Amino acid sequence: MKTKQKNYEQHMKKPKALHNFYKSDTWKLARELKFRQNNGRCERCGGVGQEVHHKVRLNIDNVSDVGVSINPANLELLCKDCHNKEHNRFKSSDIFDVHGDFVKKT
Repeated sequence: MKTKQKNYEQHMKKPKALHNFYKSDTWKLARELKFRQNNGRCERCGGVGQEVHHKVRLNIDNVSDVGVSINPANLELLCKDCHNKEHNRFKSSDIFDVHGDFVKKT
């Protein structure tokens, strides 16, 4: 049984420590404070803020460091577009065909 659990955790998108952090009351409070501090506006474009970004990327080695994980100076309220740009998601060269399948532009 432990082997199955270990295999599951190894294949999770987020390590368990990060998953648990993002579900914690501590994170929810830090996130809420960031929204209030910025009146719900994206700090880059002024649009509607939806996601709180860690400027120093959160990982299993620093998730317990409050100077990184919940420090307001390390958090940035972003709209989805600005957050996707920050992480280089959905580049303009990446498109989908009429069936919704991913097609890499060359």
